[in-house]
Parts: sequence; C-alpha cells; structure tokens
Amino acid sequence: MSDWPPLRYKVPWDLVLGLGPKIQRGERTSIDQFTARIVGRLQPAPEFSGLENLPACPRFVLAANHYQRKGLWILHTAAALTRPIRERYGPIDPPVRWMVTANWPRIKLGPLEFPSPGDWLLPKVAHTLWCYPVSFAGANPAYTARALRAILRDARQMQCPLGIFPEGVAGTAAKLNPPLPGVDRLFSLLARAGLPVLPARVSESGRLIVQFGTLIDTGELVSSSNAAELVMNRIGDMA
Repeated sequence: MSDWPPLRYKVPWDLVLGLGPKIQRGERTSIDQFTARIVGRLQPAPEFSGLENLPACPRFVLAANHYQRKGLWILHTAAALTRPIRERYGPIDPPVRWMVTANWPRIKLGPLEFPSPGDWLLPKVAHTLWCYPVSFAGANPAYTARALRAILRDARQMQCPLGIFPEGVAGTAAKLNPPLPGVDRLFSLLARAGLPVLPARVSESGRLIVQFGTLIDTGELVSSSNAAELVMNRIGDMA
C-alpha cells in the first residue's frame, strides 16, 4: 500500500440484498450491470493501466492479488477488475467468472463448534453471481473436487475469462501472500485446456489502481516448476 490515507468504500448492501429473490429462485443475475453499479459508486474512480495487454481472445485466466482491507471489500476489487474486461470484449455476460470461497469459518461457542450458515448460503450466492464456489483448503475435499471438475469441464468451452485470486481469503492489501495449495496444479491443468494467464495487480494511490501485466502463455505455465508461484511473481513484479 502507498502512504495515502486509505479511503473507505461503502459496502453496497442494497445491491447485495437485492440479489435475495434471485438467490431464492436459483436464478442468475447480470454481472455486467451488477459490477457497473458497484464501480460507479467508487469515488474517485479506479485508474486502469496495461489495457493494451488484454489479449484478442477472452479465453484466459485473470489472476489478481486478493486486495482487501478494512473499508475495501473484495467485491469492490473484483468489480473493478471486471469492468475493463467488459469494455474490451463487449457485452459478454458474465464478463468474468470468478472462483470464490464456498464457506465461512465454523462458529465457536466455548467448547462447542457449529457449521456456519455461510456454508449453505455462499454457494447459492455464487450461483447467482456466475461464480465457482470452492471450499477452504481441507474443509470439504469432495465439494472442492466437484467444483474443480466443473471448472475444468467448462474451461474447454468458456468464452470469458476465469477469475482467480491465488492467495485466497488470506490475501490482504498489506502484502502479497503465497498462493494456496493446489493452485499450481489448477493453473497447469487450465493451461493444458488452452487457457493462458493474465496477471493483474491491484493497489492504491489515492484511488484504486488496477494494472494488467503481460500474458503468460500456456507453454510457460506447463513447463514451470510451480505455475502459481510464477503467476504471483509476475503480479509482484508490477509493484
């Protein structure tokens, strides 16, 4: 982060709660409209650079640092990353299909522990927002395996970017963190399905800054000793 005093962005509760009827009915929403309304409320407006690095074909993985802090929700970050994709490739809806967490930490009351209601709710929200829900590492391996199989199945036909935050929920605005276990293999499998990776870095300097780096081609990903570390290093190089 820079020395600028961090801005506080309001959580768009009206937009989030407005998804309720569609979540109940199991319907999808327009990510184009949803992200446009979120980014339209960010003042000052985000600044974008490296737009010339967006490839001609939208079949790629968009990998960005999980930039979140008090006063800046990851939803703001994901929406800001999504808008240039929409502008580059036209009215594809959804412009990006993000991988998101499918659960919250368990609730603890003294010696007792209970599953969080988020374990039930978050996959339903993810469906409405065209996202792929994946559980915390080790939390529900069978669920995660099904989700990853769906991603790899869809990857061969996907006509929009797949969005990934390799650090997962451990990522913060303060620093870059190591990628989650398994992300290396996922990047390699996606590369074999024909998806290169476009690294992006989110930061702040009086406003939200989104930088798009140079595309990492499938050959480099497959031949890398650790594709996830390669991607995170490229994100770090944009500092």
